[in-house]
Amino acid sequence: FYFCVAIIYRDREGKMDELSNNKQFKALSLIFIIFSILHVVYATITMRGMYMDGGFFTLCMLNNIANDNYNFIYDPGHPRFFMLMLNQIPVYLANWALLINNKFALMMIYSFSHFALPLLALLWSWTLCKRTKRNDIFLWNLFVYSALLITFSIFSLVETLIGATLHFILWNYLSSNMEYKKRDYLAIVFLVTMMFATYEYVVALGIIFFFASFHYVFKEKGLKNQLIKTIIGFGSLGASLFNIIMMIKTPGEGGEIIRFLKEAYDFTYSMWNMNLLISIVTVFLLGFFTLKKEKLTSKGIIFLSIIYACIFIRLISSLEISLSPVMETHFRTIPCWLLPIIFTGFYISDLTKKKYNSTVLSNLICIVLLCGITQSAWQMVNTYHWDKNIQYMKNELQQHNETLYIPSEHTEIATFHNRELRRYIWHSTYAFTSILFSKSYEQKTLLMHYDEEIDKGNLTFRKNLFVKQNIENAISIPLGTIISIKNKFWDLTNCAKALDRYNKENNIQTLE
Repeated sequence: FYFCVAIIYRDREGKMDELSNNKQFKALSLIFIIFSILHVVYATITMRGMYMDGGFFTLCMLNNIANDNYNFIYDPGHPRFFMLMLNQIPVYLANWALLINNKFALMMIYSFSHFALPLLALLWSWTLCKRTKRNDIFLWNLFVYSALLITFSIFSLVETLIGATLHFILWNYLSSNMEYKKRDYLAIVFLVTMMFATYEYVVALGIIFFFASFHYVFKEKGLKNQLIKTIIGFGSLGASLFNIIMMIKTPGEGGEIIRFLKEAYDFTYSMWNMNLLISIVTVFLLGFFTLKKEKLTSKGIIFLSIIYACIFIRLISSLEISLSPVMETHFRTIPCWLLPIIFTGFYISDLTKKKYNSTVLSNLICIVLLCGITQSAWQMVNTYHWDKNIQYMKNELQQHNETLYIPSEHTEIATFHNRELRRYIWHSTYAFTSILFSKSYEQKTLLMHYDEEIDKGNLTFRKNLFVKQNIENAISIPLGTIISIKNKFWDLTNCAKALDRYNKENNIQTLE
């Protein structure tokens, strides 16, 4: 990456003519846009944002809306508040301003925000690059989205998905020689604020931005521009220190980070059977075409398309091992160490004062677009199986005659009775998922989670699911949240009575 970034240093006098006149780039851009839109639309209508923690946040928001309470849902132990706000604001606005009260419509809006915001940030980056002429920054912004972020977007509730793309925009403001406008001031304040809300990788990234700002400040002649770049540098350092302090103050956070990185390492043996293979091949192709000075022809694009199609077909043909959302989720550790390297590469490229070859840059962007197209197609495969799993769960609940559905214990996470579809519903979110996807207002059956500690990183037990005796008409669900037994979105009366009876009959000591 250092090597590639150092070679494709910006041409200060260059314009975007190489890209605007490149037919291959135009064609691939159109296909990338179409596939990205299809991915977002498909994930929206199937409500894929409910996967894992997204279902928990949505249930809490619906309960708030039912009680005319528009407080944001977030974990006070993690500095992710602003990023989570970006996803929740559309839901609250849809209910408050547009009077949308349909449960599934609000679930779709929440899903849409998760998958659409990174793409909107990418569009923002493109429009800014047209002003700054920093096509190299757009290349790496597109690369990070296509090869790093979308690989783990099955778990859409990750602040890195939005934050990484936004921070490339901030880097563009810091490193480019441009005339700042009034709207740029607001944009910079917003982007610096977002650095306080992106967590792990900002610890290193903020420090890099800070030291790089000295170089760019001294390059500026005007006092106003120097002040703006100084604000970006010190604001980024403040974000880095803030995240360090939060990590130190949060109990067990250090152990969690070590566990998280270890699990990601444990999954490396499967990477050749997963969608990360698409990104790995992309990295090799970028390295090869960095040295190749000839322009990619239509035949070359077709040949590369065949390579990506073959990888995609291989993954599809081995779904039993290649389709693993749990492992894809853990790929989100990659930006924590790779993004600081990329940004450091940008800084070094400015210091070395090398210029890029516009043809090489055009070739690399085309390769990254192919990666983005293939990864978007893979995410549609994920969405298809997510939807199959949800339909299976709904059919199971519909056919179940009892008020409580308790899956067999001592089994894998989310097995139900279907090994094929076990990957997409986690035991800790059984209750949330069954409430959210119930078509009827009166809940027929409540799906309960395992009482075994199957996943050591997710300490949710059945004793966390109980009727609150000291709060009228309330029920406690896993992850320490209280929701109404009955509101305008659901009626859990029968399930709550059965749950209370079940806990008493089995001497389950519930937590108050």
